[in-house]
Amino acid sequence: MKQRIKYAIEHGVQNALQLFRLLPLKPRVNFIAFSGRQYSDSPRRISELLHREHPEIQQVWAFNDPEKFRFLEEKGIKVVKYKSFEYLYYVMTSKVYVDNAEFWSALKFRPGQMVLETWHGGGAYKRVGGHRIDVNEREQQHAVEKMNKITLFLSSSKAFTKYVIRDAYRYRGEVLECGLPRNDDLLHPDPAVAARVRKTLDIPENAKILIYAPTFRNSHTLDLYDVDFQALKKSLEQRFGGEWVILLRMHYYLADKAMASNAPFLRNATDYPDMQELLLASDVLLTDYSSCMWDFSLMHKPCFLYARDIDEYRGERDFYTPIDSWPFPLASDNGGLARVIAEFDESAYRAGVDRHHAELGSTESGTAAKQCVDRIAAFLRG
Repeated sequence: MKQRIKYAIEHGVQNALQLFRLLPLKPRVNFIAFSGRQYSDSPRRISELLHREHPEIQQVWAFNDPEKFRFLEEKGIKVVKYKSFEYLYYVMTSKVYVDNAEFWSALKFRPGQMVLETWHGGGAYKRVGGHRIDVNEREQQHAVEKMNKITLFLSSSKAFTKYVIRDAYRYRGEVLECGLPRNDDLLHPDPAVAARVRKTLDIPENAKILIYAPTFRNSHTLDLYDVDFQALKKSLEQRFGGEWVILLRMHYYLADKAMASNAPFLRNATDYPDMQELLLASDVLLTDYSSCMWDFSLMHKPCFLYARDIDEYRGERDFYTPIDSWPFPLASDNGGLARVIAEFDESAYRAGVDRHHAELGSTESGTAAKQCVDRIAAFLRG
């Protein structure tokens, strides 16, 4: 029965795609972030700047739960349900499509469309696409086939272009090495954003902020995220001074398992709508293998790694560059975490970050959103 339903859906989608391909392309831009989960990341930055500079250009955003994002309609932005026939209509009849992840494999773009892939991670850390050890050859090839529907791929670094775009996805199209639009905010921080984060999460004005943002594991369990937050808070106070609040930001695959605690210094920020705003407001980042370390390093703020399963993760997914070559102090248990915080040397860290950016060939410009908007506007005029 399930197979019949799946076949009927796929058949209906393909019929709709064929029908919509007969309709003319319109000077319109479709956006989606994290497969319809959020209004965030680089697509949001491009969308907002496009609206400010070219309000005449129609925009469409797709979401899993469109009712949560109706506020966008006040700006004249169309909101549709992801994977609905309405969504298919707008995707197949719009000249520009902007995404930040591997998109729905059912989509078959048309000649004359710009497919802009911003991706959702910078630097070159954990392996993706055709390089993943934890997926089979068919899944690897499937990812490669999807990504080669793109017409313009953004890159945050020369290493990302080489390892991810050219090697992992075997993409041979145009790459725009301008950095990630979402990181423009980190290179040109707005104090109002930090103030908004503090107000939303009820963080005292004089408190310092650490954000704990680990990546997911295939097991989807919390066993490896055993940070002693009370001890961590004490270590931060001893090394950096002041009062501290700790934000917990779990990967969206683990949102329903986010850690709960009544400790007054902890805040669950898993459902906060935009990760970059949290990074901008935070003074210290604690992660493991998440590429948010790349984003955070652009501000030269302290970043520490807490990872108990490095050998296992190498076997599960592995890395593009050796983890011990990264400039971020690494700990494998709570005692080690207290030690690397106590021994943190700011000047050596800043030098290490600069060296890391140079080694990976950072292309972060602080103008990525502007460059994308200009490309989109020129394409629509052409």
